[in-house]
Amino acid sequence: MYAVIKTGGKQYKVAAGDKIKVEQMPADIGAEITIDQVLAVGAGDQLEVGAPLVAGATVSATVLSQGRHDKVRIFKMRRRKHYQKHQGHRQNYTELFVSRIASKLGETTADVPARAATPDDLVKIEGIGPKINAILAKAGITTFQQLADTPADRLKELLAAAGSRFASHDPTTWPEQAKLAAAGDWDAFKKLTDDLVAGKRA
Repeated sequence: MYAVIKTGGKQYKVAAGDKIKVEQMPADIGAEITIDQVLAVGAGDQLEVGAPLVAGATVSATVLSQGRHDKVRIFKMRRRKHYQKHQGHRQNYTELFVSRIASKLGETTADVPARAATPDDLVKIEGIGPKINAILAKAGITTFQQLADTPADRLKELLAAAGSRFASHDPTTWPEQAKLAAAGDWDAFKKLTDDLVAGKRA
């Protein structure tokens, strides 16, 4: 069974067990939310389409994380005017785990994964990409709190040991960013990372 839902002005096709990133919702991590804006529900060869919503249909989901997408760089320039402007933007999102879809066509459920077994997405830290994330995971650093507790000198040692292409990265601000992320202070995190370039203060 699947459903088409609407949230944050966008539409998503979901099934029980799916993880999706939607526009930011004011909800705590681990909270269960119910989405009643269901535009369509399908099960096998059956399809129920709303006008505009399907009566009685609901989708239940659990909040897995609050974060921000990769930074989008904005560059403005006016020719022969000596004008240049650099900006960056990282859109907030809420990651959901779809645990239940219910309608007149039936009901389907999926078990919510254990929160403790799910590491944090360290790629959210400005300056950390998938390959550096793997280096940190190999060293046992998989959560924001663990990264916040790791001195910058230790991070430099890990990067140097991984090779010259990683040794050039500056992890000085990573524990500072991770501390804000671990505390869930995303406003302060955004303010800090907007001033960073590749994880370094400009």
